[in-house]
Amino acid sequence: MAACVFFAALFSCKTSQQEIVEAPAIENPDGVKTYVNTGVNNATGNISTVLVFNKIIEVTGIHPTTRERFALSEKNYKYNPVTTELEITMPSDVPYKLRDLSFHIVGFAADPGIFVLSGIDSKRDEISVAIAGKKAVEGKDFAYDKSARRITSLVPLNVDSDSFQICWATKNGSVNFSNDTQKFREQYQKIYAEWAASVRL
Repeated sequence: MAACVFFAALFSCKTSQQEIVEAPAIENPDGVKTYVNTGVNNATGNISTVLVFNKIIEVTGIHPTTRERFALSEKNYKYNPVTTELEITMPSDVPYKLRDLSFHIVGFAADPGIFVLSGIDSKRDEISVAIAGKKAVEGKDFAYDKSARRITSLVPLNVDSDSFQICWATKNGSVNFSNDTQKFREQYQKIYAEWAASVRL
């Protein structure tokens, strides 16, 4: 899974959409396939994986311009699987500030998928969940704990190989967290457009 959760570095989408998150599956020699690429949220200063990891095994800081990579040891980060926030302390020999970097995070994801919607706008808190190109139904396909902003899949959902799209509004636009959307591109675009109109993006 390659999920790009860029709260600071990559805001490339239609209208005011804040992040594009695309996650094609990859193979890993150690049997670990799930990874997320993320940046620092400009609004909160936090780093969030959105996707819940049961265990994180690798965190690498990457400078978006020079492409320099800085592998972090376990003593440099602390992960909260309840909020999906990653607290990072950069080594003293890294010549960049935290906000200057994006982060490549590898680990074992919850299966089926669990997601925590970071930075959601409480005034526009309607969410959109779609699986395999179809709008998912709350209570049937997924459970949503609104107070915790936590989505739990109620159907088999392999975050590495299955196609899905989750959207929510923030004060800075919207987040699109997704995997393998190309095969259902038109369906996802329609679902997104209907949702965006409903929350007045």
